[in-house]
Amino acid sequence: MQLKNYAAWIPVENAQLEVGLAPFPRCGDDELVIKNHVVAINPVDWKIQASGGFNLTYPAILGSDVAGEVLSVGKKLKKKFAVGDRVISHALGLGNGPAYGGFQFYPILSAATTSLIPDDVPFKEAAVLPLSISTAAAGLFMNANLGLNFPKADSNLGRPFTNTKDTSTLLLWGGSSSVGSSVIQFAAAAGYAVIATASPANYEYCKTLGATYILDYHNPDIIPILISVLKGTNVAGAYDSIGSDTTVRQCASVLHALGGGKIASVVSSPEDLYGDVTVARIGSTGIVSQEPEVAKMIWGRYVPWALKNKKFVPSPKALIAGKGLDDIQKGLDRQKQGVSASKVEILLDDE
Repeated sequence: MQLKNYAAWIPVENAQLEVGLAPFPRCGDDELVIKNHVVAINPVDWKIQASGGFNLTYPAILGSDVAGEVLSVGKKLKKKFAVGDRVISHALGLGNGPAYGGFQFYPILSAATTSLIPDDVPFKEAAVLPLSISTAAAGLFMNANLGLNFPKADSNLGRPFTNTKDTSTLLLWGGSSSVGSSVIQFAAAAGYAVIATASPANYEYCKTLGATYILDYHNPDIIPILISVLKGTNVAGAYDSIGSDTTVRQCASVLHALGGGKIASVVSSPEDLYGDVTVARIGSTGIVSQEPEVAKMIWGRYVPWALKNKKFVPSPKALIAGKGLDDIQKGLDRQKQGVSASKVEILLDDE
């Protein structure tokens, strides 16, 4: 029986999603096609819907986080993937066309941002990870950003915070966010002490992921407190997972007081920052297009090993907002309302 593909299309700029037929995909030599079981929603999805951008050609298919079973394998990938494999992937639809968007039954995926997942990890748990993996890895490990050391397969989770010059420390703004959750785990596995901000309700959550010190970002004295905590340490840089002018400036104030440094952020640099602080804007696809070695080390080596050996935990928790392509718009609306230590998902198939 010939399979039919359906997708949640955005037909024109600023329009609501509409479910309709989509071409059945054929993968290239270094690509995969999967039967999609679960998609997760990211802020970029509703932001594109609300404001356009990204040079999209309409109609388009959005969606970056997918989890499912491999349906077909490109010729160059026969030794790495097989039909029936369970995988997660960062779908690269933005800039590559509708066939690569995640909000459909059968997307084409790049092997560079795809990882096997163990049989004991449900699709709905694993689907929270893909875009956060790419974004966290890009900010932490690309030389154009913070250029930190890669995590090692034999790393222990977390590193004691000793407040000495020998301690390599990362300042993370937004530890309980989706991206922040991956940043903590990667940085801790790479041997860095992670000083994170979060709301008090999420302190324990951040600690379980490997953060060594957590502070309340609501505290009006958060800047001087962080300066006091980090003074005398070797600060490797700051990661702003929230991505606002305010949070960039807060990170910059801390680094400036400590002698300067670099911030990896998902937003552009405000014009009024200190001269000894630089901001590198994170592009999650940069690990494929600009520094493919990062994708190879993280997606190709570390993530499959770490998931199998329980060294990388799917986080945050999944918040199921519906089932089926028709409910993806509901998922975008729910994500736009805001979530804490959770990620909105839509189930496309029963596991």
